[in-house]
Amino acid sequence: MARRIGEACIALLLCLGILCGCSTQRKGEANDGKLLIYACFEHEQVAQYLYAFHKAYPDIEYEVIVDSHGVIMAKLLAERANPKADVIFGLSAFNMEQLKNDGLLSPLHITNLDKFNPQFVDSKDSKEQKPYYVGLSGVESVIIANEKELKKKGLKTPKSYAELLEPQYRGLITMPNPSSSGTGFLSMVGFVSLMGEKRAWEYMSALDKNIALYTHSGSKPARLAASGEYPIGISLGYRGHKMLENSEPITMIFPKEGYGWDLESLALVRKDSIKAAATTFIEWASSESAMSEYAKNNVLVAIPTNTPTPLGHEAKPRIIPIDFALFAKERDSMLKQWDTQFQNKSEAK
Repeated sequence: MARRIGEACIALLLCLGILCGCSTQRKGEANDGKLLIYACFEHEQVAQYLYAFHKAYPDIEYEVIVDSHGVIMAKLLAERANPKADVIFGLSAFNMEQLKNDGLLSPLHITNLDKFNPQFVDSKDSKEQKPYYVGLSGVESVIIANEKELKKKGLKTPKSYAELLEPQYRGLITMPNPSSSGTGFLSMVGFVSLMGEKRAWEYMSALDKNIALYTHSGSKPARLAASGEYPIGISLGYRGHKMLENSEPITMIFPKEGYGWDLESLALVRKDSIKAAATTFIEWASSESAMSEYAKNNVLVAIPTNTPTPLGHEAKPRIIPIDFALFAKERDSMLKQWDTQFQNKSEAK
């Protein structure tokens, strides 16, 4: 008989980086092997989402490996001659674009694609006229501030990117290093998309004067703000949301100019044979019931839901158009330029 896995057990297994679902084999049905999912959501999110999947499909046997976008991307590229994963769950759209261009993804059949926000759908440039990946939820670059610490210094809370340049904030701001953090890169993409390339680099040069540290982790600026060590951080909306749920002393500010964002995306790895369980997972992960799970953590989801706005988020996000394909192509050159100009304040490895 199939065993039920409790949410606490799933979370514990996820801390080890591997989660196995338990299943039974139906009489007369061939066992085509365990479904292998590579996931890039936060561990607690994967626990939540796969608990919902397990409840919907308790007979599907699966394993999930959870890691950062960079590590998962490196695994996929290293395994390209002999792919191991079946499904990619939550990977950045910038990375998905590279995998698509390298021929490592299979076109998706999404039955409710017409309900998706067009900005969450890969351009349909395959022969089958199907997307190679779809975004499920979106993550935003936001300002995280410790208002109590700023008040102690007699400072107001910045409400825009422009205000971050004011000299009163010198040495009080941290930001993720775009070369090591996806959050840092999507923040940089936001600057370029908002301002144009020339003005964006001028802005980053001016902002650098107020930056105390470029961190390797996208979440660390939020933690540093909460601690009061550096009361302003550019970080991820989801991290701010979780900190507010834990009653930590921060405020999430969505810059009034708009802000960069990225897609947490879904794809099938190109293989000689696609498992039936992989197709089922794609169907579930793109369903409206799954969207309700994503919407508990992010206000940006591919299909609108009636889920209440997550704590700290804007009810009506002011996202800007992002050309994921363009920035995926320009990523290396952008990071090379950034390293040349700003690496001197990067956190030591």
